[in-house]
Amino acid sequence: MKKIALVIADLDLGGGQRVAINLADALAKKHDVSILIFQDQHIHYQPSGKIVHLQCPEKKSILGKVFNVFKRSYTLRKHFKQAQYDHIYSFMETANFPTAIASREAILSVHCNPRKLLSFFEKVLLRLTYHRAKQVIAVSDDVADILKEDFSLKHVSRIYNPVDLDAIAKQSKTPYVHHKPYIVALGRLNEVKRFDLLIEAYAKTKAQQQCDLIIVGEGEMRTSLEQQIKALNLTNKVHLAGVKMNPYPYLADAKFLVLSSRTEAFPMVLVEALATKCPVIATDCPTGPREIIKQGENGLLVKNEDATAMTKAIDKLYFDEALQDKMRNNALSSIRHLSGDEIIKQWLIL
Repeated sequence: MKKIALVIADLDLGGGQRVAINLADALAKKHDVSILIFQDQHIHYQPSGKIVHLQCPEKKSILGKVFNVFKRSYTLRKHFKQAQYDHIYSFMETANFPTAIASREAILSVHCNPRKLLSFFEKVLLRLTYHRAKQVIAVSDDVADILKEDFSLKHVSRIYNPVDLDAIAKQSKTPYVHHKPYIVALGRLNEVKRFDLLIEAYAKTKAQQQCDLIIVGEGEMRTSLEQQIKALNLTNKVHLAGVKMNPYPYLADAKFLVLSSRTEAFPMVLVEALATKCPVIATDCPTGPREIIKQGENGLLVKNEDATAMTKAIDKLYFDEALQDKMRNNALSSIRHLSGDEIIKQWLIL
């Protein structure tokens, strides 16, 4: 049995947090796992293993952020020395920066496209800290290439995010009832997810005469999306459902899921949809979707940030029941290599 630390800023709702929890749950079956968090105002996940509260909440100013990196690294170094972990895994930049400073044995996991989504300040910190780590894990081949090409990192590996297929199967059995057929989207209501583009594309489909669009998630763009929905006379067709602790019934009962992001890293929502046998449509954005979707087999890829292409794809899949059935039949087999037991083997040999 190994003693393992997973470092993450918080356990708030988010894709990176879900990945960390999935990995913790898989590792905890045979190992002693601790989840180290810096702030605990919003704990939405209850992972296997014990939660260690380090009490280093985020700061808003640049000066505060710099101070916090060193405060967190000091706190981590003391904890690591006391706990003597066999493995230290860190998730996302807010945890990666101080963890890299605190221990040269740390393995850092990158869950975004650093070329597109990191600020100038974060890119500077990445260059200053990530080379100290024992290994840097990218969640897709494209992200691995960016880390090597843009940041000259040498110790980079790609390990896909794990998914708990059994847990999703159980949680998706809870029935979700909607009064008519629907397609679904899931994610934070922010600019990166481009739900405005999805709504624009949906408004021009023939499918919208027969099915609704349900968007599960919350965020800063809610007001502008509500205004767009009203302007397009889609108030009774497009539904902003808010955050759902268990979104899987929405996926399981949908005709298909649409991902409209302008950039990703390795979008778990596609994997989770396929785990419920829900076909998917996604923008061929950098990075990730093309490593999950097998064109015409489990989903469709469309040109990034192209509303017309998305409109055509929605109509194509909605009105082709045989294609939907084919994708549902292929869905689970296309992601079995991402099961937790398979992925943790790759982590433990690092």
